[in-house]
Amino acid sequence: MTGITDFPAFLLASILLILSPGPGTLSILGSATASRRAGFAALAGTSTGDAILMAAAAIGAAALLVSHTFAFTVLRYGGGAYLVWLGIKSLLAREQGFAVTQPAEGDAYRRSLLVTLLNPKAIVFFMAFFPQFVQPGAGASAFVLLGAVFITLNCLFQALLISGAGVVMRHLDQAPHYALWVNRVLGCVFILFGLKLALG
Repeated sequence: MTGITDFPAFLLASILLILSPGPGTLSILGSATASRRAGFAALAGTSTGDAILMAAAAIGAAALLVSHTFAFTVLRYGGGAYLVWLGIKSLLAREQGFAVTQPAEGDAYRRSLLVTLLNPKAIVFFMAFFPQFVQPGAGASAFVLLGAVFITLNCLFQALLISGAGVVMRHLDQAPHYALWVNRVLGCVFILFGLKLALG
């Protein structure tokens, strides 16, 4: 693909990220306990927030890519170090369950949008994650394509969660080993990406 490198690795990392429940996923599940319509509204809010943060990250990274090759190289190495740090953090994460509760009355879309936009680590993560799969000299279109793939995969997975919200909530609450092993696999993948960048 034009401007994109190691697309299969991007797909693997994206799937593992999506399988690891975060604030957005828990917000969607909480809304889905009220109704399926509220769950999909929450999904729309989370997806909108992700798109905004990805666009902000793409604009910044693409600008460095086009005008300052050295600065973009620094970004890639800094991003690689950040991913290694996230990997180590995931490996050291303690085993625990997930607390998913039904939200108070309100706009599910607005609530999930704010949950996503007010996550200070999200844009930093996107700035670190996407450049690992973009070739030097590529434009913003490569970031847009990767972002579109990520959001599409996330929407498909979250739609399945919404459809079986009750079963999923019981599973997350009663099977903390799921979180532990997802964290371990995700941690190993992130560390491998960081080492690949350092040795490449």
